Amino acid sequence: MAKMAGKPTLSSCFTLSALTLGAFAVQSGCADNTQSGDVMPEAVRDAMVGMLDDLWPSVLQHTLDDAHSAAVILNTATTQWAASNGSASAQLNAQTAWLEAMEAWQLMELIQLGPSGSSLNVVNGEDIRDEIYSWPTTNPCRVDQATARNEYEADDFFETALVNSTGFDALETLLFSPTNENDCPAQVNINAQGIWAELGEDGVTAARAHYAAVLSSQIIVEIERIDQRWTDSFELQLRHAGQADSAFKSQLSAINAIFNALFYLETQTKNRKIGWPSGVTDCGQSDCTTEVESPVAGGSHRWVAANLVGFRRLFTGADGMGLEDLLIAVDAEDLAKKMLMALDEADATVAALDAPLDTVDANKLAAAYDALQAVTTLLKSDIATILTLAVPTEAAGDND
Repeated sequence: MAKMAGKPTLSSCFTLSALTLGAFAVQSGCADNTQSGDVMPEAVRDAMVGMLDDLWPSVLQHTLDDAHSAAVILNTATTQWAASNGSASAQLNAQTAWLEAMEAWQLMELIQLGPSGSSLNVVNGEDIRDEIYSWPTTNPCRVDQATARNEYEADDFFETALVNSTGFDALETLLFSPTNENDCPAQVNINAQGIWAELGEDGVTAARAHYAAVLSSQIIVEIERIDQRWTDSFELQLRHAGQADSAFKSQLSAINAIFNALFYLETQTKNRKIGWPSGVTDCGQSDCTTEVESPVAGGSHRWVAANLVGFRRLFTGADGMGLEDLLIAVDAEDLAKKMLMALDEADATVAALDAPLDTVDANKLAAAYDALQAVTTLLKSDIATILTLAVPTEAAGDND
């Protein structure tokens, strides 16, 4: 957390209940302060500016660089697997590299802002995240079909393929599926027409290895695309929030975008990653207990822990300013401390999940769910109220 020069002294015309960013944004309260910006205490203004200035260099750039480095190692390992004609030792190395790269990417899952975010509900969103990792939109059978037909060799593969046959989740199918087995029903053409059988065990392994090398190379391309979008324009969109050249109409709307990204911990990590296998939340199937992230690689417990790391970085601002500093600036330091304590408890509880979430002890899973809920309840109630921030629609309907 960035250090601030003492606790701000606030004008007597504001009480804590009125001391919200929304109040500042409309300059309500002090009749004497009529000039633009005069209502806002300097410490609050500094925290808002600091958050928007520091997000890229202090939080996102380092996290994205780590994901990129891990993806490069993964690409080297999958390329070596392909060159080895599918040797078991080379595959094992590639599996290890995938697990490390996935863990690095899981921090980025909490920072779906701008180009990596959804084009439907994120400012300047370009859906690049889905090109890298589309869970829970996955389809192992579709990956097996592309494998059997060598579709990944087409020049326009990434222009025509759906996200469920690219990215980290497709790589999991290629790297960890049982040898020579596919996930398609018998009536699907690769089985019904004997395409899979004609490949044979060695042919399937070789095709999977080459497909994996192609996918891991594209992951690097997409991560670099996020980097380029941020450095070319989106970082300035945040820094210039409220100015004519920014997509954000105000600093408050830009801060709300950061706030909304944190709700991945609720809508995805808590409700799906833990809620589905624990049976607490509905997945749309009769039995949700087998609906688990990374079903064949077995990394689901590691991804929850990594999501918490990403959440903490975004909340604190890492070595820059974050929402923690903004809470301190509006005299809500106790609430900031309460959130950090809840995060510490969640980290400890999730650390006890020492196996894939569809196999872990039910009591441990329930405890992890409750610990995450304590974090997200603070986020959507006390913090949203104090800072006058809007909770995203998909989280607003979840009654914690």
